[in-house]
Amino acid sequence: MPHKLGILAAGVAAVAISVPSLASALTLTNKDKAEHTVGIDYGAKEEVQTVAAGASVTIKDCDAGCGVTGPWNYSRMLKTGDKVDFDGTSPVQKQ
Repeated sequence: MPHKLGILAAGVAAVAISVPSLASALTLTNKDKAEHTVGIDYGAKEEVQTVAAGASVTIKDCDAGCGVTGPWNYSRMLKTGDKVDFDGTSPVQKQ
């Protein structure tokens, strides 16, 4: 029986590694009633994401930190694992 448990544990670990985790992303949630765009500066590249009213986007590859600019009109350094709500004027980081 211990041999079967070892195989089961190895299988569970393999699945856990192969499934991306939400903790490995930066999550931005638009709490406003209007759609907004946010700019993400990775250092070597930049992109713009559109966030629908009441929706969220996940941004990957911010382990070293990303500059995020949105309707609050300034850039804020965020990183992988951060969860931030914004209402069209100011970002509020969740704990």
